Amino acid sequence: MIIVSTEGDQRQTRLFCQLASLSLTASVAGCSHGPEYSIFGSFFPAWIFCSAGGLVFAAGARALLARTAIAEHLAAPVLLYLSMAIFVACMLWLLFYR
Repeated sequence: MIIVSTEGDQRQTRLFCQLASLSLTASVAGCSHGPEYSIFGSFFPAWIFCSAGGLVFAAGARALLARTAIAEHLAAPVLLYLSMAIFVACMLWLLFYR
């Protein structure tokens, strides 16, 4: 059995794929905007504040670890502090902006 594809079939398939991708994109986009704050007339997204909180926490944890001499025994301190900052930022986001 030989299936012959015509130009019309290819156009219909392409149109179907385009409409399907457009409808999926529209359904995933959501209806509301993210939380943001107006500071001196400029709108800042809330994730910036969560990221800043995570960085402040990681800097405090680094200072604490450096005082207790635990920092000398860490295998990858950059990855540890980065993961601490990301973890705290995500927890702040979940805590305040679910």
